[in-house]
Amino acid sequence: MGVSLPDRRAGILGVLAGIALVLTTAAVAVAAEGIAIVDYQAIFDRYEGTSDAQRTLDRELKEWDEQAKQMRDEIEAKTGELESQRMMLSQERLQEKTDELRRLKDEYQGFAESIWGVNGKATQRNAELTKPIAERILAVIANVGEEMNLQIILDAGTGGVVWADEDVNITNTILEDLQISVSPDTPPGPGGEQD
Repeated sequence: MGVSLPDRRAGILGVLAGIALVLTTAAVAVAAEGIAIVDYQAIFDRYEGTSDAQRTLDRELKEWDEQAKQMRDEIEAKTGELESQRMMLSQERLQEKTDELRRLKDEYQGFAESIWGVNGKATQRNAELTKPIAERILAVIANVGEEMNLQIILDAGTGGVVWADEDVNITNTILEDLQISVSPDTPPGPGGEQD
């Protein structure tokens, strides 16, 4: 009794599938050779320079918090004083104290916005302190990438490219090919675009 033809085909297909799997795995391994990942946030958080910068920022934030508290305390005291004296004050003196209180509140609002606003001193100071750290980390990543002959280093947290060898950037090649493919003789494609 011999093996039927469909059974032979199944065996051959299995062998071919196995070969394809091995070749695909090998291709992925070769492609992945020049790729590495880093956890940028973990590096940033654990780097000693980051701790120093955070202590500096915390100290400055504490000073700004103390200034803000003094301003709030003064507003609270003036508000209490105004309320307790309201009935005894002339209309003119009441207006003066009310204007003074409004001025103090405006000063506090301006101070708070200048410190903690979108582009406030706290944000600016944080950027000043962290920029050299980020630059240092990226420089070390680039050096390691070059030393290890890597082509791309990805951030494990975001999936974004942290560093890439210049040879893997094909932007100019794509732009050149687009310019070549768009010539005055090329008729427009669907939607008025040229092919």
